[in-house]
Amino acid sequence: MLSEIKNRLKELNFSNNEIRVYIALTQLGEAKASEIAKKCNLPRTTVISILNNLEKQKYLSAHRHHSTSYYWIESPKTIKTILENKIEIADKLDTLLTNLYRQEAHFPTTQIYDTKIGIKNFIEKTLSNLDRKSIIYTIDTPSSKNYSKIFNKQIEENIINLKLKKDIITKTLIHFNSFKDIPKEKLKRQNIHIKELPSGISFEASLWIINDSLIHFSGNPPFIVVIKHDQIVSGIKSIYSFLWSISQIREEK
Repeated sequence: MLSEIKNRLKELNFSNNEIRVYIALTQLGEAKASEIAKKCNLPRTTVISILNNLEKQKYLSAHRHHSTSYYWIESPKTIKTILENKIEIADKLDTLLTNLYRQEAHFPTTQIYDTKIGIKNFIEKTLSNLDRKSIIYTIDTPSSKNYSKIFNKQIEENIINLKLKKDIITKTLIHFNSFKDIPKEKLKRQNIHIKELPSGISFEASLWIINDSLIHFSGNPPFIVVIKHDQIVSGIKSIYSFLWSISQIREEK
């Protein structure tokens, strides 16, 4: 058992001397540096240095009484707790560093949401952060019913209300001869301009261009992929503008 403990501590980057000190203190329960040094057969000064280092890392506790330091390990679960806290910190850093990563090098960043609640939260947050009278550019396929596969009627209503509150304008390209597939009540509730693409141009999922973001949306399977990059978005926006110019306007309400 002791051999396995040493191997596991080594996997956690404990040095050989740190392992000897940690195991000795675990066995002693509470002890002075001199007692620990005697048990693990190391110089007292070496042990004090190791103890101070392990204390800084929260692997053990210490208190001073009349110029004498006493050390102890509060629980065998201390290591697990420390690592769980580090994982929690790492998870938070993951999000923060992703937003910072190559920020000044103008590299693209991506985000993926593949749960209904994640998609809902992303859309609501994105709409809430838009300026008033912002324009959203989309390419949609009404017959695919991507939105109804993700959202119930209440969520769809909330999204429409967010658009109304912000007075958001939507410019939408749809497949040739697919205007009839759009529920008329949805058109009446939004500030939306629709054009049908020329015959032969196919697009199964939904594509949105919102400010500096290119967003690919699918209802089957459900996912959103968000790409942020000025040049990529600008290039797709140019293609969108061309498609808009050759498409047939549909404004029926």
